[in-house]
Amino acid sequence: MRIVLLGAPGAGKGTQAGILKEMYGIPHISTGDILRGEVEEDTPLGKKAKSFMQVGALVPDHLILCMMEERLGQPDIRRGWLMDGFPRTLAQADGLTEMTERISQEVDAVVILDISSAVILQRLSGRQREDDAPEIVRKRIAVFENQTRPVFDYYRDHFDVVEINGVLSINEVTEALRVGLDRFDHS
Repeated sequence: MRIVLLGAPGAGKGTQAGILKEMYGIPHISTGDILRGEVEEDTPLGKKAKSFMQVGALVPDHLILCMMEERLGQPDIRRGWLMDGFPRTLAQADGLTEMTERISQEVDAVVILDISSAVILQRLSGRQREDDAPEIVRKRIAVFENQTRPVFDYYRDHFDVVEINGVLSINEVTEALRVGLDRFDHS
């Protein structure tokens, strides 16, 4: 099973990604983990990414896509994979679709955990982490609304999407995911 898991900050992607990883026995792929690994290993892609990261700039879409293609070429993804919070832009969504078709790793299912901006603000502000201060959360919400929410429509237009109300309890979201993904699981 090859799954793209999308949602706003605080929608529960990380929690559900851990559950889905175990449920389907597939690797959890996080762009943040990949970036940190490439930089740590001082790979050519890592060196390029680091130059952007050091000045606080976003790593360009083409570099992220190169890293993702390299990751999808590794042997542990044979049974499938779970992309958590990627793609984050329309260019990344287009690039991922093109790449996965080219390497015969087409996406089986797209999951959207949907919550409102008010719920995002409430959840993240209650976490008491440095990057969850209300003014930072508002900025993260604005970036999400401008850059990532349009990705939801891209997938709605191109794929059969499983949409889950992210306001439900963890167990309710998990059960809705299990039911929604059952129709895609052909293992």
